[in-house]
Amino acid sequence: MLYDSYETARYLTRPLTFFLDSYRAILNHDLNPLKDTALSRTLSTLAEMPYRILKDYPKQDFGVTAERGGETYALRETVVARRPFCDLVGFQVDGAAERPKVLIAAALSGHYATLLRDTVRGFARDFAPYITDWRNAREVPVADGDFGFDDYVSYLIDFMTELGPGTHMVATCQAAPPALVAAAVLAERSPALVPASLTLMAGPMDTRINPGLINKITDHVPLKLMRKVAIKTVPRGFPGAGRRVYPGFFQLSGFMSINLMPHIKRHASFMGDGIKGNDDEAEIFRDFYDEYFSVLDMTESFYVESLERVFFEHHIPRGVMTYKGELVDFGAIRTMPLLTVEGAKDNMCTPGQTVAAHDICPNIPDYKRRQHIQVGAGHYGVFSGSRFQNEIYPVVRDFMGRSMAAR
Repeated sequence: MLYDSYETARYLTRPLTFFLDSYRAILNHDLNPLKDTALSRTLSTLAEMPYRILKDYPKQDFGVTAERGGETYALRETVVARRPFCDLVGFQVDGAAERPKVLIAAALSGHYATLLRDTVRGFARDFAPYITDWRNAREVPVADGDFGFDDYVSYLIDFMTELGPGTHMVATCQAAPPALVAAAVLAERSPALVPASLTLMAGPMDTRINPGLINKITDHVPLKLMRKVAIKTVPRGFPGAGRRVYPGFFQLSGFMSINLMPHIKRHASFMGDGIKGNDDEAEIFRDFYDEYFSVLDMTESFYVESLERVFFEHHIPRGVMTYKGELVDFGAIRTMPLLTVEGAKDNMCTPGQTVAAHDICPNIPDYKRRQHIQVGAGHYGVFSGSRFQNEIYPVVRDFMGRSMAAR
């Protein structure tokens, strides 16, 4: 019922959205003699604020760029493999055949994989990058089946098989637990396909350690209640009508509530920049929130199973994680180099939760392990932004390089 009401409200407010956008276009038109006056900029900014609240935020393009001969160009994307809930997307870089491959496992936690365009851009400097491009569950027909935690693991195994031996894997945020499970399953069943190295970036491997706000919520709110409140049915009008999902707009409200004040301050700064005519700063704000507000629905099964296995019952650190009914043996991982990366200021996956992966994999030799904690980095700063490009990526690149040299 709530999902239907949300879509009805979106439909009813489209005329207002169109009016606000048109009004802004008139105020900002080159033929408007008052375009560059304080009055015009103020009116335009005051119209843009409600417009941005009401507008739709579709999935953004990856738009990953690289440099050649001092010039910037866009990397061409190729769909390497298709699955109902995900595409494996590759990026065409110069000399790809001679470069090592890296599979970037994007989190399935509300945002599209395009949130990681900066991550891809970093790896495109030295690797042939691929990424899991997750689909909005409301766009997947019910006839295509369900998608749960084990399915995520299966997709990673399939994609590692597609890319072949010697492929590195990098998992961000909530992709870290299924990535480690996939590595353990491959170590037991297909040793040749074990990742050439595995890098876990700000991922919740053991949420009992240094619990943050999200973890404290799971301590006080029963899973049954969270399921009842969060899960809705996709309404008519979408390919996935009838599918039970955790809606993207619900997830976004959760993201915002965790760090509400920074969002309020950024919107206040945007109003000031718009009124003053600071176009570059205003455009940075638009680009960020066009991506941040672009969210997808996830299936009920994946949402509930992830909560249950990772946040409520801690299956991985307790040694009770299963894959398709069989116990996963993390001790089977013996030769795979493991790097964990954490942000010192991360309040979503707090320091200590990712590095726990090293204790979970006791048979990896010490010389094949490394932990990096990035001073000054919050959650998103671990895999995007200047600190990622200039400080974190070189650590990951060098770790992968040593891994390849030791093979």
